[in-house]
Amino acid sequence: MKIIQGYIATHDKSVFLGHIVLDDKGIIKSVNKGKFKNKNIKVDLEYSKDYIIFPAMGDVHIHAREDETGKQNYKEDYISANSAAINGGVIHTCCMPNTPSPITTIKNFSWHRNKISELQKSEKVKGEMFNYLGIDKNTKPIGRPGDYFYKLYFGKSVGDLTVTFGEELDIILSKYAGHYISFHVEYEPIVLANINGKTHTNRRPRECVNEGLRLLLPLIEKYKIHAKLCHWSTGGNSFKQIQEYRKKGCDIQLEVSPLHLLFDTSFTDSDPSMWLKIQMNPAIQSSKDRTELINALKNNFINFLATDHAPHTLEEKYSAFSKYKLQKEYENLSNQDIAKKILINNKQEYLDVCCENGHSGAPWLDTYSSVCLWLIKEHKFTTKDIARVACYNPGNFVNNFLKNQNKKDYKKFGLGFGQIKKGFSGSFTVLNIKEKNTIKRSDLKTKVGWSALEGWEFSGKMEASIHLGEVIN
Repeated sequence: MKIIQGYIATHDKSVFLGHIVLDDKGIIKSVNKGKFKNKNIKVDLEYSKDYIIFPAMGDVHIHAREDETGKQNYKEDYISANSAAINGGVIHTCCMPNTPSPITTIKNFSWHRNKISELQKSEKVKGEMFNYLGIDKNTKPIGRPGDYFYKLYFGKSVGDLTVTFGEELDIILSKYAGHYISFHVEYEPIVLANINGKTHTNRRPRECVNEGLRLLLPLIEKYKIHAKLCHWSTGGNSFKQIQEYRKKGCDIQLEVSPLHLLFDTSFTDSDPSMWLKIQMNPAIQSSKDRTELINALKNNFINFLATDHAPHTLEEKYSAFSKYKLQKEYENLSNQDIAKKILINNKQEYLDVCCENGHSGAPWLDTYSSVCLWLIKEHKFTTKDIARVACYNPGNFVNNFLKNQNKKDYKKFGLGFGQIKKGFSGSFTVLNIKEKNTIKRSDLKTKVGWSALEGWEFSGKMEASIHLGEVIN
């Protein structure tokens, strides 16, 4: 038996002082209000009023980049992605399939499941990592609806998994009727029509999201898809479209990324060099869009805080400067060193190049709990709000698939993640809500070693990641 005591937050209760009793396998036996009173039995972990015990936080959208080719292990692998997640208070993650060798078959999928299992047995991976399967015109479903979760890129992002036109989308989704599919939504013809735009927002305007959504939603309804729309970037028209189909009974959930909650085009208008770190697909939009996204997450129109953790190196993020390597003066310099020289020689030229197309995506796992604390401090999210979007909803998502993701040992999770109730996994994220914390590069665990939030100070920090009763960070 293990006892954890302190101030507990869940999606359906305000914070209360209580104690959680776990069995010897790390499953919750009971949750009780008030302090543990048996003086003959010690409390194993006790947290004061400055700390809040949440159910395990989960991120349903990350890119770990590792596969059997090893081609992008320099960016991130399962060990480093898991370390970054735990550093940010994230106990379970769902990894996207657009690796160099896309995860589209049971053979690919099994390689990843076996790899993660091996790393867990050797204790190199201490949290839980799950995998999406990818969809394109050549794939077919594995198993029955509800056995696995899938990702479809309706519009090109990173990798080769892409569906471009509405006609082929209809044919593809007819094969996946009733399945659980997460969608990247940007209509590629509109992206191509704006390819010469000055900034990433000009090149990927909100119209490409709205038009992609207009084509996708009827097919979600037609084929009864359980849909999750990824890294949502805009409010307004898109929210109206989604609400219309939700009213029809369509199962449509939404993610939002920290990047779209923290940044908008007013930042890049003031400092175009910010594009070097916050370019993302889909692109940031206006401050009005950002406000609508924050409010939609708060009122549960948006269901998940999901990072889209995309570990590109800084050299890759500065890739727009690689064109200068054709000049003798710069041919032996790194992209970052070229950028420094251009900045000294001609600041306007430097800023113009910062707006050009580079690598999209940023690493976010290390700072997940910091974003949660920012939402509490700056936007008056309650602990119930955070428990809902960072713990309960992600837990519900993965709980549907635990058996097929972990065929041999799925029973170790009990009833799963997301709730502090009898029978659920004794896995928790503990946040210190008072101690100030500044994001430093030296504290990051992601292999690429940088964050868009470096230098930002937050009111609070991640205190402990606990999985099945064991402190894992």
